[in-house]
Amino acid sequence: MSPQYMAARWISTVDQHRLNIPKADGTTSKDEYPFLQRYSLAVLFLSTGGLNWVYRLKFLTGTHECAWFEVLRTEDLPPDQGYAIGIWCDKNPGPLTERDRDDKLWESAIVTDVHFLPNNRAVGTLPRELRHLRYLKTLRIYQQQFISGEIPSDYGYLKNLQVLDLEANQLQGQVPSSFKLLKNVALMNFRRNRLTGVSTEAINQMDKLQALALDSNMIEGKLPQFNLPNLKAMTVSDNSFTGEIPKSMAGLSSLEMLALDHNSLTGRLDILQNMTHLTHVYLDNNIWDHEIDDLFFAGHENITHLDISNCSIRGIVPGHFFNFSKLEILDLSRNLLEGDLSELSNNTNDARTKLQYLSLHSNNITGSIPEDISKLTKLEHLDLSVNKMDGHITEELGKLRGLEYLFLGNNDFSVSVGKFPSWVRNLTKLEELSLKNNNLNGEIPEWIGELTSLRLLDLGGNFLNGELPESMGNLTKLWILILNSNNLQGSIPSSFRQLRDLETLLIDDNSFKGDTAPVCESRGVDRITHFVSDCASNSSTSAPAASPFFGGWGDSLLVEIECECCTLCCADKDTTCNDDEWIAHHEGSWKSGYERVYWDFEENGIVSEMTDAYDTLAQAWGLP
Repeated sequence: MSPQYMAARWISTVDQHRLNIPKADGTTSKDEYPFLQRYSLAVLFLSTGGLNWVYRLKFLTGTHECAWFEVLRTEDLPPDQGYAIGIWCDKNPGPLTERDRDDKLWESAIVTDVHFLPNNRAVGTLPRELRHLRYLKTLRIYQQQFISGEIPSDYGYLKNLQVLDLEANQLQGQVPSSFKLLKNVALMNFRRNRLTGVSTEAINQMDKLQALALDSNMIEGKLPQFNLPNLKAMTVSDNSFTGEIPKSMAGLSSLEMLALDHNSLTGRLDILQNMTHLTHVYLDNNIWDHEIDDLFFAGHENITHLDISNCSIRGIVPGHFFNFSKLEILDLSRNLLEGDLSELSNNTNDARTKLQYLSLHSNNITGSIPEDISKLTKLEHLDLSVNKMDGHITEELGKLRGLEYLFLGNNDFSVSVGKFPSWVRNLTKLEELSLKNNNLNGEIPEWIGELTSLRLLDLGGNFLNGELPESMGNLTKLWILILNSNNLQGSIPSSFRQLRDLETLLIDDNSFKGDTAPVCESRGVDRITHFVSDCASNSSTSAPAASPFFGGWGDSLLVEIECECCTLCCADKDTTCNDDEWIAHHEGSWKSGYERVYWDFEENGIVSEMTDAYDTLAQAWGLP
């Protein structure tokens, strides 16, 4: 039986409300509209597997359809407030029952909002019958991974629609050409579906459109030439767009947010130079043919986020970026940038700067870290790793007390002999610290255990010596600890039993003795994901050693450390064992608010997910 048949049967035999049935000629009077409204919502419920929803939201109950909703309580609202999820009306009558059917409010109850509960186990397709809800202003059916099929072209008849949110379903096909009739739409969100096209002609007739999201679909070809003077936000990320930015982009005079990232776009970026209203610009992971100079984005005082990472961009890091009073995110990593950061000193105004996130890793930047970097007082994320920087690492970094992420590895810095950088002790908010391959020497200080927020600590590839301090057991939030390729010795501290969250531990190419029992016992029956030590004999690199000898005699078979839970055993001084870089840069994304979601070690895969990515789209748009 079809959803339409079941809805008609329910409304005619089960439902106690006896409503006037519309005439067969297609016309609908005021008295007949309530039937269409109730029938259309019943079809929606049945077309999407409503009988199996986790929360049925009072659909198909004896109440008026305007009472088919639940109030969702959340921590961000007072106890007596919540979000209405389900059906909402312009004059909501509340939980009406059969005895209230003569109330005048009954006749004026018109559905204006349909808002599905995300991840409610809805299954099926979007029914065309929703076209009958001609007073509908908001339609939100999103994050239903089993809603598939095409977007019904009939939705073009919803002429009062202002918000259409169909994010994160499995919708296919194209955005219908009939949508040219949607003259009042301000927000259209189709991101994270399987759409393959969009009717540019239809979109260009939506004069009131302010926000358009097409990212994370399967759309190919050149960028659409939109002509939308009121458009404030456009996201087409994560598709297969090619070619250059069309000249028509310059006509989007109100545009504030532009996300073109993760496509195969080419050409230059000059078209954006005069779009001074832009505040959030995401151009990363494309193939731009552009060279940055001192004029690049000059005058864009409103810029808040600028991400042009992994784009083969050439040139320098413009000093005027550090004088933008509203700039919070600057990501120019994984490019071909050269020069030094001396212009930072000439442009930084510590009273104005709001810069929180600065990522310049994997370029060809030279020179030393300017002492005036301490003027970036709001900085939380700093990544200067994998460059050609030299000189002493300035102690001024210790003044950036808000740093949560600091990566300086794979440069050619010089450090004082026998001293671990003492300024690190001041950075008590650090969650990730990488000083890999930085010529560090001396012992790991006892105070390292004071950095109790650390999730990642990477000191690999240096000249550190001495024993591991017992205080490292205080770093109970550690997920990743990289100490390989140093001159460390002694035994594994017993306090390592407290490191129950460790997923990756690399201690190979050192001179540790004894066994790794404190690590193996900390995890119980759960094996650590990556654990590498010098637990193989000098004649083999194989499985973990259960005893100090592998069935033979002589010093040549002696293993350096016993390990029953290692995932890879290396022989002492075997430079070919575990020779991957193990670099876990944070590749920030606007879709996750530039927060760390997982650690990706490239050759060695994703270690673990940290948190659910969250969507910043609505916040950036400032729209309903």
